[in-house]
Amino acid sequence: MHHVDEDGTTLIALFVAMRENGPVCEEIPAQSLGGNQYELLSSPGLALNLARGDIVEIKSGTAPATVVRRGGNFCIQIYADELAAGHVAELRENVGEKLHGTLDGSYRGNLALSVPASAGMASICEVFDGFTARTGVPWYFANVYKNFDDAEDETLLDWWQ
Repeated sequence: MHHVDEDGTTLIALFVAMRENGPVCEEIPAQSLGGNQYELLSSPGLALNLARGDIVEIKSGTAPATVVRRGGNFCIQIYADELAAGHVAELRENVGEKLHGTLDGSYRGNLALSVPASAGMASICEVFDGFTARTGVPWYFANVYKNFDDAEDETLLDWWQ
């Protein structure tokens, strides 16, 4: 479920989905808290319902991690075939300066960002809607829905209230 890389960083495997040939997992850095509990050090780019700062428990490599305690951050995920470096740099700057958030990961046109809930929904939407207006690329909150396995169910968790 976890291993330590050459830099001494603990990397955990977060379950994303089950496929014909087995589970799909995503590795992200975390701090081990003992047992099967970890504090996430970045927001995931594929796994849902999680964000940087969350305390999670991993019971199985074939099921989603269980959130023990929310860390107070939204995970915002963006998927695109390609994004210009300038657009990514501008978004990183806006998220950092206006929202006190971070770009936690990028792979080609895919981005994972962490934004503290204290930034406020209106400010978050303003920054990310501006990004969409400039690029045509949508964004979404990855850790706000109660039933994250059902794309039709938009029941909110309201953990940020």
